[in-house]
Order: sequence, then C-alpha cells, then structure tokens
Amino acid sequence: MYDIRPGAIINADCLTVLRQMDAGSVDMVITDPPYGVDYQSTRAAKENRKDKIAGDKRPFIWWIYDAYRVLKEGGGVLCFSRWDVQQTFIDALKIAGFSVKSVIVWDRVHHGMGDLKGSFAPRYDTCIFAAKGRYILPNGRPDDVIQCQRLNGAELLHPNEKPAALMRQLVEATTKPGALVLDPFAGSGSTLAAAALTGRQYIGVEIDPEYCRIAQKKVQDALKTRLLKGGIDL
Repeated sequence: MYDIRPGAIINADCLTVLRQMDAGSVDMVITDPPYGVDYQSTRAAKENRKDKIAGDKRPFIWWIYDAYRVLKEGGGVLCFSRWDVQQTFIDALKIAGFSVKSVIVWDRVHHGMGDLKGSFAPRYDTCIFAAKGRYILPNGRPDDVIQCQRLNGAELLHPNEKPAALMRQLVEATTKPGALVLDPFAGSGSTLAAAALTGRQYIGVEIDPEYCRIAQKKVQDALKTRLLKGGIDL
C-alpha cells in the first residue's frame, strides 16, 4: 500500500496507485500521458466499461477509467494529446463515462522539427478537456487557444516537459485554491509545481525514480517561492 495523501509524489506505476485511491477524492486530473506505452498491471478488468478499454490494443489509455473513479462528481480532466492519438483518447474518455467538452490548443510559438521536407512544421499541441457530470469552470470562460513559448532543449528536464506558465494557466482556469489536483504521469513535476505555487493541493505519480526526484525538487522550489511571496497570488 502506498501513502496516498495530498502533497505525495509517489514513485510507482500509476495504475497500481489509482486503484488504491478512494473514489471521489480528487477535484481535477491534469496530465500528459505517454502514447503507445504498455503498463505492468495484473488486475483483471471486470467492469463493462473497463472491459471495452482493456480490450483495446492500446493499453496507454487504461488509466482513464481509474481516473474517472477517483474524480469527484463535477470534477474534470485535462489530458495532453497528439494529433495521431487524439481520437483514441476522446473515445476512451467517453467510454469511461466522461463528457468531452473541448480540445484546447497550445500554440508553442515556435515550431518543432519533424519531417523538414515532407510535412507541415508542427507548432501546436492539444489538450482534451472532459468532465465527470456537470463541471463549472471556477474562474470564467477561458479561450481554447493558449499561446505560450515552448521550452528549448537546454531548459528541458523531461522530454515532454511543459512550460510552467502554461501549466499555471491550466491549473488556475480549472480549479479553485485548495482543490486537489492529480497527475498520474507526473514526469518532472510541472503540473504539481503549478498546483503548489497557486495554493492547490496535489498528488503526483511517476514511474521513473529520477524524474520523481526532479519533480520533488521542482515542487519544493515552488513552495519556497509561494512562501517568500507570503502565500499570495503571484
């Protein structure tokens, strides 16, 4: 059993941790899951909706059913995606019981590499926003396009690390201070740090021990920054 509580960053497989969490205990799930990665999980799928997901040959979506269970009624999920797997995530979210509300576009300002001669230059990522029951945005209605410059290679602590400014916008747009934010694929801890910096509670799960240590350091730095600012909005 894991010590699952607000403020925890757990080095483990997220499927194992999610299945130990209490139902209806989380306000918001914000995560950037891996695409096309298998999980080492031995628990059999028994529920009908989960059978549909588990029967899919793409096990990187299996966490979605467990995320639905741990979310409170009226909670939501923000799930980063990629154009070629976006529909897979949308279908899985619907099967799990979510209402898919919108797809947020993150304009990275500068394009990435890709096929330099055979494809358009990739400049955006997407983030699927879905709700469990009736979700009310706590701070008005934000635009579904966010422009925020991506990190350059020298700044990256994780291959898929998202900018702190982007994660802060998403956390503040979808939660109130004191809300509990879960990131089951915490990576280097950008979601958790944004939650800590803005007065939200957080739980993170990361399977890689080195990234888990990086996430802990990033969150500690965010908490120190908030303390130095007197706990006020920055």
